[in-house]
Amino acid sequence: MATRSNRSKGSTSAPKTANTEQPVSAPAVDMTTPRGMSRMKVMSKGRSAHFDQQAAFRLSGTGTYFEAASHAARLQPVRGSGPNAANTEIERLRNRSRRTYVNDAFYRQACRQMANNLIHYGLKPANIKDRKLLSLWKKWMKEADARGRLNFFGLQWLLALVVARDGEGFVRFRTRKPGDMKSGINFQLQCLEGDYVKLDDSRLAPNGNIIISGVERDLIERVVAYWMLDHHPHDLILANGNNVLPKRVPASDVLHVYMPDRFSDTRGYPHGAAALNTSDSRKTFDDAHLEGKKSQAMNVGFVTKPRDEEAPVFTPEGVDEDGTEYIGYEPNTLTILPEGHDVKFSAPTPVDPNYASYKREVLSELAVAFGLAVEHITLNFEKVNDRQYRAIMLECTRYFESLQYHMIVSQFAEPVWNRFVDEAYLSGLWMPEDGMTVDDYKDPDWMTPARGHIHPLQEIAAFSQAVRDGFTSRKRVASSFGEDIEDIDDENEIDQARAKSKDLRYPIYPGLDADTEAVLRTLEEDPDAETDTAQINAANTGRSRRKAA
Repeated sequence: MATRSNRSKGSTSAPKTANTEQPVSAPAVDMTTPRGMSRMKVMSKGRSAHFDQQAAFRLSGTGTYFEAASHAARLQPVRGSGPNAANTEIERLRNRSRRTYVNDAFYRQACRQMANNLIHYGLKPANIKDRKLLSLWKKWMKEADARGRLNFFGLQWLLALVVARDGEGFVRFRTRKPGDMKSGINFQLQCLEGDYVKLDDSRLAPNGNIIISGVERDLIERVVAYWMLDHHPHDLILANGNNVLPKRVPASDVLHVYMPDRFSDTRGYPHGAAALNTSDSRKTFDDAHLEGKKSQAMNVGFVTKPRDEEAPVFTPEGVDEDGTEYIGYEPNTLTILPEGHDVKFSAPTPVDPNYASYKREVLSELAVAFGLAVEHITLNFEKVNDRQYRAIMLECTRYFESLQYHMIVSQFAEPVWNRFVDEAYLSGLWMPEDGMTVDDYKDPDWMTPARGHIHPLQEIAAFSQAVRDGFTSRKRVASSFGEDIEDIDDENEIDQARAKSKDLRYPIYPGLDADTEAVLRTLEEDPDAETDTAQINAANTGRSRRKAA
């Protein structure tokens, strides 16, 4: 111990080796000190400010604090990865997802249910005061699709389905010549799959920006351009020699719709990626279960002779040496066996009795991967009642609304509306009102489709009570129904005027129903007559309307 201690102090009596630099001396270390403390002391007095954190603060013993951080042999080692390290694997995931979508009914239903719950009949801007601008919007929506197949709401639905299946979708603003559009708004939307932006296109751009999987970012990580192909790379008819190199498209002309998982990632992957292997295993299990059922249905019978008789020898025609013919089963057939003969049947191995429970659990995994409940993809509600389904939908709706506002509205609907307002102004078809600017019209409320009601009578009664007590407004309630309150008021005004002109006594309209009419006549004949306060108020309303008419 003494000798080692002297050497650690850099004693001159220690032998030197030729052509070897003398190591820098280090402070003495007390070998009786705990290992972690000794290293801490050495490093604190050395020239470097860094130290072995694991050694300095390690736990006593050899275990780890987090079991998931253990180096046990049963745990597969996991390497760290950057937010874009797995981009090269997305193409394989996307191809598998598309194939599963085509061949697996449940996977297909999961993708469709995402589009149904996010979009349904479409997200639309609400509270647009300018009627001329709203009229232009309705005209342009019908011709928004560059391919002329869908309207604006249809593009929303298909985009949501593609994002769920592929993980992402691109939309290009396509400028049109004056006169090409009936609405006069000279641009359309071209929706593109992720294949148009190559995943393996990562390089340094000529201007010094960084291109990661076809997405060009500047030095502060702001997306400035996308490098896109002219045609789909797997469309062999259009993908010719001119489709090899991508072209730079400014980010102002492209919408990239996907839900990020990490802060700096550039591409999206299929929402059902975590359940792709499980879906394949389920189909294999389904095939095995079906084959087992088939084997059970193959009921094989054996005819046995008495022990003292020799076994029959069958000819190719199915007749033994005694001339007895053995035939297969046929309906309504009675076969007489010789004395002493017997019939025995095979006993196939029964299939798994837990097949239904297993399949439900596997489908539940698929549903959860998309953010759905298993009932969404099976449409089998026999195991849930209305209260359980309401609880399920409360949880699922939170996720649906997150995607609606964080992805569909912010990444697609709002940029399209802003582009529309600019085009309407620049084309001279619309002008802001006095005291307003173009930007004042670029912040509408986006109204999501109605969710429907599990128990309409109870839920609508609760809405009505909340409006009466001032906890909410008719506008918000109408929005939850997917309707604009201004449109409802306009329609009610027209309906009441029509009912009054035709002398229709509907009880829904206070002052126009038959009961209120009777009270009104009673008050005119005898002002001191006893009537209900609500009836008097309704009658006074009806009287004022008559005077106004």
